[in-house]
Amino acid sequence: MTAKEDLKNQRISVVIHSAAALALGMLSPFIGRPLYAFGIVLVAGVLIGHFAQRIVGRQKFSWWMANGLMIYFLLWADVWIFIANYF
Repeated sequence: MTAKEDLKNQRISVVIHSAAALALGMLSPFIGRPLYAFGIVLVAGVLIGHFAQRIVGRQKFSWWMANGLMIYFLLWADVWIFIANYF
């Protein structure tokens, strides 16, 4: 894999995980209990990771953590906190 292809795959993974985090972050305050929201986000994170692997190809776990999962959790938490404090 060339560096250009790897950068393209990283961008695709970040966009997929960011879009999912934004959507789930907006829905999380309306789920009810924070523990339920966190459980749903954990399960969704694994499912989104499998979806992203189908698009970008099989990658190592550390690659997925850096280019998807950490961004997913941080963006989800930011959006959730913003929405919960706004309403």
